[in-house]
Amino acid sequence: MKSVAVALVVLGISATASAKVVVYSARSGDTPESIAADYYGNRSQAIFILETNGLERDKPLKPGQKVRIPTAFHYRVRKGDTLEGLAKRFLDDGRRAPFLAAFSGLRPTDKLREGQDLLIPFQHVHRTEVPESLQSVARAFYGDASKAKLLADYNFRSAPMLAKGERVLVPIGHVHIRAVKLQPVVERPVGKMKEAPAPVVMVAPPKEAQKREAELAEKVGKSLAIAEKAYKDGSYSDVPAVLDKVLTEEEPSEAQLAELFRLKAFAYVALGLDDLAVNAFREVLARKPDVALDEATVSPKIRAALDRAKKSPGP
Repeated sequence: MKSVAVALVVLGISATASAKVVVYSARSGDTPESIAADYYGNRSQAIFILETNGLERDKPLKPGQKVRIPTAFHYRVRKGDTLEGLAKRFLDDGRRAPFLAAFSGLRPTDKLREGQDLLIPFQHVHRTEVPESLQSVARAFYGDASKAKLLADYNFRSAPMLAKGERVLVPIGHVHIRAVKLQPVVERPVGKMKEAPAPVVMVAPPKEAQKREAELAEKVGKSLAIAEKAYKDGSYSDVPAVLDKVLTEEEPSEAQLAELFRLKAFAYVALGLDDLAVNAFREVLARKPDVALDEATVSPKIRAALDRAKKSPGP
């Protein structure tokens, strides 16, 4: 895997917006979706790469083309830091302090402690192609239309509709580059600087990244084997429990996610949870569109769930 060590940088997108990004040098055959799969572990999050770089969906990139990959990251509080000061520094406006607090599970009135960990979202700039409501934007990026008020407050606006070509900032805290792709955070010494610089996040060198991927693959592989055995033993309810733990605690690759959701789909069919099985197969198809099941070894009910997922891919 070709990789370049670059810092987490701040790049201006508009007069009021900036994004924390890793700059990636594209290889032959790369697409925004394949980069999202590799760096985020989820190709459905390619929207952030597409819109950040003004790219077209499913269009191959030119070798060597620079692609900005935005990411949320963690910041360690230093002495003298305040929510308002950090909001001004990272979110471009001190009035966004309550939002910065919320992303880290804090109250706006909480005092920061030295060494405390804060989640810093990146600000995605969404530009409308047609008139669009904030509810629609919230549904697209958060899966929850009720967060339209959050977007309105974050952008200091009262109008619920966006005109064609209008831009809106969408704070994103749930999307980040997979840890196996990164070196540990390195913080520059403050010295005599009046303001501490942002942490520097480096892309892992190829050999180190490959080693981490191998270690992760082995760890996730063991859990998949446990789930597979549980399914074969008829302990169907144990399968989702094992795999949900993997999703919560690890960062599976796209191939591992396809296998993980396949096992979940099989178990859900056995448990009579057909709708959940169809949803799981949709996750498989998102990663392996050409997936097929052997008629000789796979039950008609499982194949029927896959067929439903193919006919109705969902949102």
